[in-house]
Order: sequence, then C-alpha cells, then structure tokens
Amino acid sequence: MAGVSVTLVSCGSGKDGQKVPEPTGKAFDALELDKLPVKGSASVSVNGHNYLLYRPDESTVLAYTSVCTHQGCKVGTGSGTTFKCPCHGSEYSKLDGSVTQGPAPKSLERYATQVHGKEITLFL
Repeated sequence: MAGVSVTLVSCGSGKDGQKVPEPTGKAFDALELDKLPVKGSASVSVNGHNYLLYRPDESTVLAYTSVCTHQGCKVGTGSGTTFKCPCHGSEYSKLDGSVTQGPAPKSLERYATQVHGKEITLFL
C-alpha cells in the first residue's frame, strides 16, 4: 500500500483551482481506524490528493474528495454534521456529501472505503 500522511485539523486555507483526482482503480491505506472516532472526521492525503473521511458509526467510514465544487478550494473537516469550505462558506453533509449551504453547485465526489482490521482502505 502507498504511504499516507494524515492531518486531523479543522479547515485550513485552501487554494482555488484544485482538481478532483482521476480514478486509479487501486486501493490505498488511508488511516488507522482508531485515529477516526465514531462521529469524527479527518483530512487525509493519499496518492498525492486530499480526501475527507467521516465515521458515522462503528462499522462505516465514508470518504469524499476535499475539492470544493464551487471554485476548487480545499474543504475542511468542519464540525458537527458538515464539512466546510473556508473560501466562500459552502458546506456539505458528512453523511452523503450533498450541499447544505452554497454557493457550491453540486455534491462532493464520494469514494468507496472498507475497514480491514485496523486500517481504513480507500478505493480510488
């Protein structure tokens, strides 16, 4: 599996123009399960791109691109039930990536995940 760097912080200043990564058809270890508590979220860098993870319950981990659909800024982990973009205030549901507050025009792209023992695997 590829090397991974992890950031468990809230919103950072993103840059406009980030690109949503192209699918690779590969699986990557994204984070150790015990580093993502239930109802917790994290920002991870995998294969040179940033992703948002959310763990709604003991056995489920959801993953999304961290690229805002408004102008490509880096979306942060936010708080509560939404991911937040620091550039223009867009917010996205952690449960399905849908826009809960604009100006973002569409949902965050979602990626498949699987829990293997103590690791969260992200399928890109």
